[in-house]
Amino acid sequence: MRPNEEVLPAYLELYLKSLFESGYWLKRCKQSVNQASVNQQDIAQVAIEYPSSVTEQRRIVSLLDEAFADIATAKANAEKNLQNARELFNSHLDAIVVHAQENGEIVALSELATDITDGDHMPPPKVEHGLPFITIGNIDKQTRTIDFSDTFKVPREYFDALKANKKPMRGDVLYTVTGSFGIPVLVEDDTEFCFQRHIGLIRSKAEVDSTWLQYLLQSPQVFNQAADGATGTAQKTVSLKVLRNLQVPRISLKDQLAYIETLRSVEAECRRLETIYRQKLTALDDLKKSLLHQAFSGQL
Repeated sequence: MRPNEEVLPAYLELYLKSLFESGYWLKRCKQSVNQASVNQQDIAQVAIEYPSSVTEQRRIVSLLDEAFADIATAKANAEKNLQNARELFNSHLDAIVVHAQENGEIVALSELATDITDGDHMPPPKVEHGLPFITIGNIDKQTRTIDFSDTFKVPREYFDALKANKKPMRGDVLYTVTGSFGIPVLVEDDTEFCFQRHIGLIRSKAEVDSTWLQYLLQSPQVFNQAADGATGTAQKTVSLKVLRNLQVPRISLKDQLAYIETLRSVEAECRRLETIYRQKLTALDDLKKSLLHQAFSGQL
């Protein structure tokens, strides 16, 4: 777009941003197979409201520029604080695993597990109604939980035919091994489901608390071992051999439970802080939209 002398380019840019933020284009876009779009004719027909005075346009632009600069600074600070909250937990986890290494026996991960396997390697049959089949895409990296809202389904017969160590049960730890590898997920209920071969399964021995096992696999020390052992170019893969041979501390169940209590407390506080900073980021985005609306509805 090339505005005429009646409209400042900066004013036009901000006006168009206000239309985008208000959802104007979502109501008018055309859906195609891959993406939504608007054409040149649609854009040409947009009614642009603007003060006849260029001085007034410049005043509005100046106010918005100043406000947006302050919002950008506040967002940068909130994002930094959010990152710091995440790193705070990792630093505590790192210190505890180091302490466990110093006071325990270093063994292969297989020494703490009855089974370490992965999902079925055969393409599963799909049905409209059945049991969930999860992929790496169903694992939330931040919360380390499974999202069952968008999985395809497999027949009961397929699930029943799987070996017992390929059917997740409460207390198992799933571990992504391809692409976004190194994400441990604790199975905390009795939901029946199965999973793709890009996900590993670790079933802990009786003397190993599965929550402690998840924390170990989440720790920087263990993740770095997995990263060093991962192979491939387009998609890094942690083989079962590498997974089984990850070096971890073996400690008493009493010590495991003590570490878990400490880590849960720190994790809860870090999540509380993360929630606060995410809410602040959302509020700042809402403020920016509100200012755009006020500016182009005569309220500034």
